[in-house]
Amino acid sequence: MSYAGIVANVSQVFMLVVVVYGYIYTVRPVFQKELVSEDLARLQIEQRKLQQQMDKQTETLAAGEARNKELADQRSAIEGQVATLNQKVVVAERSARDATRRAGKAVAEAKTAESALSILQTQHYGLKLQSLLGDLALPSSVVQILNRSGSTYTLNVFEEAEANSIAQKLKSLELQPVDLAKTTLSQLQAEATKQARAPSAALDALLARNYKEGLAKYAEDLRCPTPAYADWQSAFQSAMQASESNIQNCVSEYWADRTTQEGWTPSDVRSLQKSDFWKEQERTYRASCKVGYSYIVLTAFNHAWEKADEPCNERRMFVNHIVMGAPITSKLKPMTVAAPPTTQDITQLFQNRHSKQAEAGL
Repeated sequence: MSYAGIVANVSQVFMLVVVVYGYIYTVRPVFQKELVSEDLARLQIEQRKLQQQMDKQTETLAAGEARNKELADQRSAIEGQVATLNQKVVVAERSARDATRRAGKAVAEAKTAESALSILQTQHYGLKLQSLLGDLALPSSVVQILNRSGSTYTLNVFEEAEANSIAQKLKSLELQPVDLAKTTLSQLQAEATKQARAPSAALDALLARNYKEGLAKYAEDLRCPTPAYADWQSAFQSAMQASESNIQNCVSEYWADRTTQEGWTPSDVRSLQKSDFWKEQERTYRASCKVGYSYIVLTAFNHAWEKADEPCNERRMFVNHIVMGAPITSKLKPMTVAAPPTTQDITQLFQNRHSKQAEAGL
């Protein structure tokens, strides 16, 4: 083979290599670039379409979110209204139950009040009837005073035959107004406890409570000073021991009056003193003087004791008025410790009585 042929073959091979190399590094990249450009253009078009779709979806989503927010707000408002309505329903049901309960209570109270009114009307009628018939019970304090007076009345205290027991009898008559009030309070409290279920229970309890407060307030005004009972007994005994001299003076005065009336001379008197007439008349005058003296002593001591006991007795009679602060028609006398009559007082009273009898021609 010639050199030219070899060179030609080599040139062809070289050209083939150049063509292949050119194709690979020039034509093919350009072709691929065009393909890539076409793909890029296509992708850009698709991207724009997708972007448009995304923009539309974004707008739709925003509109949906706005609508959802609006619906959520409406739902929240509706739920708030429902909660408020439910609360109002609960309050209305509670109010209805309370109203029903109050109505039932009012009906029960009305029935109770009606029953209480009926009972009170019956009691009022009964009290009116008892007042009309004179059957009303006396206050407990008055009952105790009457029992005290009935058991040991002062007329039975000052007796000559029982002069040694006068102090004891007078002491038995002692009845402090405050003790009467305490007894009445116990009765009121017992009555309030007994009538605890009665319609008037509240009034009974109120009366007992007010009476207790009044007793605590006026207790000192209801305590009377204690008399010296032994002094009264001693004074009575002294008065009775002085009876003989007073009786003798009384008999002498009788004879003096008789002598004046009859015009007797001293000799007539001496002569008559030896006769039975004088002795009989002496016994008559003595008996009369003794009765008169005993009457004066008894009357004086009874009157003096009543005067001494009068302030305390007033408080016994008005004890409930004092405790309850009720007005009293007359002013209460001040409490004092009175002394019994003396022997001189009795003698003077006896002499005054004899003088009055003489003036009256008895």
